[in-house]
Amino acid sequence: MRTSYNRRRAEKNDSTQLLDLISSSPRLHRHLDWRPPVEWLGSHPFWLVEEERKIHAALAIPPDPGNIFWVRLFACSAVVNPIEMWDELFSSCLTDPELGPEAIIPSLALSDWYSLILRRSGFELHQSIVGLEREVHAEITAKTPTPELFIRLMEPDDLVQVTSIDQQAFEPIWQNSAEQVKESFEQAAIATVAELGDEIVGYQITTINMFTAHLARLAVKPGCQNKHIGRNILLDLFKRCKDERLWQITVNTQDNNHASLALYQRTGFHLSGDEFPVYLYRKKN
Repeated sequence: MRTSYNRRRAEKNDSTQLLDLISSSPRLHRHLDWRPPVEWLGSHPFWLVEEERKIHAALAIPPDPGNIFWVRLFACSAVVNPIEMWDELFSSCLTDPELGPEAIIPSLALSDWYSLILRRSGFELHQSIVGLEREVHAEITAKTPTPELFIRLMEPDDLVQVTSIDQQAFEPIWQNSAEQVKESFEQAAIATVAELGDEIVGYQITTINMFTAHLARLAVKPGCQNKHIGRNILLDLFKRCKDERLWQITVNTQDNNHASLALYQRTGFHLSGDEFPVYLYRKKN
């Protein structure tokens, strides 16, 4: 790194320059997140490279939840070498006091150049995310709904139970914090919960873009998976999408989540061909 470059922690007043860097960066990785990168300012590790007070590179891996530190942002200007910038910034993040000894650093890899950077830094392939899609009006062989199951719109008072289900249903790197659940609920176009008696046993959160719905989250409480709860949540969602005059529904899931893949394919989804890897880095003590 040139001696004129300076490394430092990002600060909240860097937001304007950071937005400029993100908008112009030829080498940009952004996590598929409910929160835009600048909203992570103030959380660490979040490091910058600058020259004469101009930001040329940024790397953010703040935790949420717990000891899971997703790579939320990596961006470089056109005048710097992205590999050199990554090496400098990643080493700063690894020694940042906010990064605990048990930290797990996952990252999606949405481009080949970024996959290369991750692999050369010691990240290992964990799994892949695959995309599925279905037409809203596609026919599906109906099954008798679970009579005692009640599906309704999600309400703010449900978020504590929804967060609990989310953190029971997913492996640690995919769990959402209470704040993430709240943000996803606030941005959702269609969010529902499934109740058995007075207990919430499943939920879904869906966004809408033009005429396409994206099922961002579907979870069923462990121990309740053999009661067709997931299927009934999906059938209810399909009806709501029809009422909204939507054309298509998409969803992503892990390639090794066989139960999830089977559920989606039984309800009319098919693989879209979209696939991207997930890498993990475990901090070495």
